[in-house]
Amino acid sequence: MSNKAKVVEGKVAVPGGEVWYRRMGSGGVPLILIHGGPGYPCDILFPAFEALASEREVIWYDQLGVGKSDPVEDPSLLVVDRYLDELAAVIKGLGLQRPHVYGHSWGGMLNLQYAAERAPDWTSLIAASPLASAQRFSQECRLLMSQLPGDVLGRVYGRELAGKIDDPDYMAAQMEFMRVHILRNPNPPVEIDLAKASYITFRTLLGHGDYNITGNLKDWDIFDELHKIRVPTLIIGGEFDYTAPSHLFDIAARIPGAEHVTQRGCAHMAYLEAEPIRNEHIAIIRDFMSRAEARLSTKRA
Repeated sequence: MSNKAKVVEGKVAVPGGEVWYRRMGSGGVPLILIHGGPGYPCDILFPAFEALASEREVIWYDQLGVGKSDPVEDPSLLVVDRYLDELAAVIKGLGLQRPHVYGHSWGGMLNLQYAAERAPDWTSLIAASPLASAQRFSQECRLLMSQLPGDVLGRVYGRELAGKIDDPDYMAAQMEFMRVHILRNPNPPVEIDLAKASYITFRTLLGHGDYNITGNLKDWDIFDELHKIRVPTLIIGGEFDYTAPSHLFDIAARIPGAEHVTQRGCAHMAYLEAEPIRNEHIAIIRDFMSRAEARLSTKRA
């Protein structure tokens, strides 16, 4: 990354208020990043993706109610369609032409549904560790918990069903699961500060956790819509990802011409893993974007 890469910050109007954005670099086909969560800001995506700002403009934004964006006081705004409208407003408001669109986890759910329903004029779609069915995903999470030593499933899901989440061991067991299936690097390049999370967003959309989705996303499922996607698509996830490689394989199999990559040695947040894995994650994305641009140039010629 060039130390001279230009950084511009500001806000753009979206349904329900204004969201904060950060633009870095210039030239090339722009890359916009949709953070995961739901309810956690985009700053954890800064370190890894700044490396791409030497060759193109990279755009991060905090979804409404999160981070530096306007707060959400009305839970009725926390529905998928509004988030899709938000993405459209950010792309239009920032004047992005045929962008690459990367979404991680919840962000990948959004860019998949957007591409399936709205036929966007994007250069490529990159979905990192997304899911296409909330119920299937929850079942897979519980299966992974059941396979860990120390009765992690009972200490988390069992306590939740029993209404005993105040037990300190409830969070301790969740951390045991996270260290295996969400982030395996004990020293990530940026601190994950849970105090930054929007709990109204998380609770409204998910509920208590991914392993027991009770919020607005409870019945969310777009497997039967994925065949409509006509944007060059990369589905990428980790070997130990709690969005199971089989789930990601099935997503890619439904999208015409989609590619699927499983990164070895990492879990759900490859961009925060040890430096070799972070670098590999960015290299895979860089290569895919370059090939998508080359195909577009050939098509136009």
